[in-house]
Amino acid sequence: MPTYGKLDTYDESEDWNQYIERLDSYFDANEIDDAEKKRNILLSVCGKATYKLIRDLLSPVKPNTKSFADIVKLVKDHKHPAPSEIISRFKFNSRIRKEGESVRGFVAELRSLSEHCNYAATLEAMLRDRLVVGINDDKIQRRLLAEKNLDFAKALEIATAMETAADNAKDIQASAVSSNAQINQVNKPRKTYPYQAQASGVSGKECYRCGGNHFANKCRFRDAECHNCKKVGHLSKKCPK
Repeated sequence: MPTYGKLDTYDESEDWNQYIERLDSYFDANEIDDAEKKRNILLSVCGKATYKLIRDLLSPVKPNTKSFADIVKLVKDHKHPAPSEIISRFKFNSRIRKEGESVRGFVAELRSLSEHCNYAATLEAMLRDRLVVGINDDKIQRRLLAEKNLDFAKALEIATAMETAADNAKDIQASAVSSNAQINQVNKPRKTYPYQAQASGVSGKECYRCGGNHFANKCRFRDAECHNCKKVGHLSKKCPK
């Protein structure tokens, strides 16, 4: 029979429950249903350190005399003792959405905190209540409180839709501000600085030689003879006499 997947030695950095979940997936993929075979596979691949831990916890009983489920529970109780239900519920009911945290991220944390709360059939109602109370957004909270017959699925749908709409509105407003700034920059009149005017020959004052808008030393009539006073350097229309 073909073998699918790969069995790794248990690494202390990995959660024991997660390791067993991966092991169960391997069993399912390879159609391994026999309980004794599951136990023997676990004991052979878990690694020397984990096998020694199992052996020490069962001493003087040998590990291969226990069932797969017994060994899994034995290690789980040792590595991850169940926390107090009261403390777990306190943490769940104290959790509020943090600044910058998404609605779905907040709900994912609530589900994680509810693991040892033993809410059972009331879990959906508790998640709904915690979402409404801890959403930390006045607009979303008012909308949820105004909804009749609100269940958890509906509360999550409304909260995520309003969050998405608010984010989209911010993007549109930011884009509009950026576009207006670019338009204003293009239409903004450019200043002409003295050194630029001098370089171009344009002056802010009237030329005393001919009346044009340029510097007198750049005037093409600076050598012209005035028909009025016969002096050189200006036209008759600008003659001081």
